[in-house]
Amino acid sequence: MPKKDPQRKCAVTNQIANRDALLRFVLDPDGCVTFDSGKRLPGRGIWLTPHRDVLETAVKKNAFARAAKTSAWVPEDLVSKVDQQVRKTKLDRLGLARRSGALIVGTEKTRDKLRQGKLVLLVLASDGSPQTTAPLIHLAGQTGTEVLVSESAKTLAQALGRATAVCLGVLDARMAATILADHALHSGVGLSTDPMVAEAAS
Repeated sequence: MPKKDPQRKCAVTNQIANRDALLRFVLDPDGCVTFDSGKRLPGRGIWLTPHRDVLETAVKKNAFARAAKTSAWVPEDLVSKVDQQVRKTKLDRLGLARRSGALIVGTEKTRDKLRQGKLVLLVLASDGSPQTTAPLIHLAGQTGTEVLVSESAKTLAQALGRATAVCLGVLDARMAATILADHALHSGVGLSTDPMVAEAAS
């Protein structure tokens, strides 16, 4: 039988979910609340649903102290630090996927793999031209390939060490699931905007 994902309870909502779908926090030796992005730090884990209102409620009411059953100090910038780290993890994962050969970059390469039915996930830049992205979205629909609209082309390019990156294709199912989970976590936290988009708009 397949191994079930371990489940944890959110310290604010009391809802139970798979640990991979939650944010984990621990207290450092001084009692300071620390975000454990990799879910590996020692200590009793304090789990939260990855939504901005849940994070803000946890900070305001210090749900960390209640969950840890001890005093806890919450940094003023905890929420913004969580947002920044979750976003960094999401982008770093794309770079890892490319280096491992699980992700391809480029419109033509992506289109070819879509037509061959070898693409598990199509990732598109949020500011990609409809002339480029629309045909790929249509093709993805025909092949049953999931589509994820991510960050700006410039941000994706920086994460991948490329000059530009509008169309990405994920070839490995496990990596695709992880990338989608990363995106869901950051979308739930929902604090930061893509700095490249903000810069262009200013």
